Amino acid sequence: MGFRVVLADDETLARRDLREMLNELGHDVVGAARDGAEALRLVRDTDPDVVMLDIKMPKEDGIAVARRIGEEYPVIILTAYSEQNLIQRARDAGVMAYVTKPFRKADLSAAIELAVSNFVRQSALRERVERLKEELQTRKMVEKAKGLLMQAENLTEAEAHRRIQQLSMSKGKSLRKVAEAIILMLE
Repeated sequence: MGFRVVLADDETLARRDLREMLNELGHDVVGAARDGAEALRLVRDTDPDVVMLDIKMPKEDGIAVARRIGEEYPVIILTAYSEQNLIQRARDAGVMAYVTKPFRKADLSAAIELAVSNFVRQSALRERVERLKEELQTRKMVEKAKGLLMQAENLTEAEAHRRIQQLSMSKGKSLRKVAEAIILMLE
């Protein structure tokens, strides 16, 4: 199965060759940009699966573009440069793969596979962290609401928890919403 790709390179010949290689690999190039600003526009307009960016382009370089879209899209940097500082900047910008010129189809294919799978894994971890943060915040609020109920109505911890659960079920509201309401009422 091929991916929908936006590619950006300021060299016309490089763009054409990349498009051809990607098509031969079964991918669909949904946009090809000459500079970073055009790449950003194409990404927003086409919502690709993968974004491939030359590191040095006019208006905005590939790393600057990667920094702006790296949490939403797997980004692969294409470059003739392999200096350690560029690799570190790319890594810090959230780039998933770094391919040096001259490109070979096998290198591009491997980079795309790795970038997409790493991006999916990283996105899942990010979502899990957010969900855990949300659960922790809910627990803190329920604990605070329980404490306030225990103090205001002379309840045991179990009774206060049961009261919050009953209110949640009878009102059709989440435990967090009920806890927030109790905290607002009793604080």
